[in-house]
Amino acid sequence: MASWSFANSLPTSRRGRLIAAAAGALTVLAAVVAGLALRPHGSDAAATSARFQSADKRFSLAVPAGWRAVRGTELAKVPTAPAAMLRTTDGTGVVVVHERPALASSSRSLAAELTKQVERRFRGVQPVSARTVALPGGPAFVYTFARPAAGRVQSIAVAPRAGRTYTLDGVAGSGARDVAAQVGAILRSFDTTNPAPRS
Repeated sequence: MASWSFANSLPTSRRGRLIAAAAGALTVLAAVVAGLALRPHGSDAAATSARFQSADKRFSLAVPAGWRAVRGTELAKVPTAPAAMLRTTDGTGVVVVHERPALASSSRSLAAELTKQVERRFRGVQPVSARTVALPGGPAFVYTFARPAAGRVQSIAVAPRAGRTYTLDGVAGSGARDVAAQVGAILRSFDTTNPAPRS
């Protein structure tokens, strides 16, 4: 006897749309993970991109073609007061960087805390991966998940650096595989060791 599932209980047309949306989200998530798996100084798109340097010159990020840095009064209007924001010109992707005091958490407790925070912030979260990734300036803990109801895939990277903690929040639309790969490459490009001149 076949097992019951939510998808099988839907009308055929709606079931097809649900399956297509889920497949699209998985494809985009694979692109994010692939972007994060690239070597920091490899031949990926981020290595040849322009770079953005923060106003305080503490960090820099790659800015792929089709992306721009939000600056000045536009950045000041963002309610969460980020240290930086990059976004695609068509609105399909965004990366937001916040700078905070150093965290006292271990990587294991950080993983648990981040999971709880994500589940509080968003409904219907589907976790994909949680791991430590080597960035140019040191390690970062990266949590990647899908938000099917919102049609988004998201990665949050937490990077402790010299008495500070940087949180990078990257979001892409669930149908935007290229943008998702760029989000992964931007997160991978985060560097506090020798920031490049502003783009």
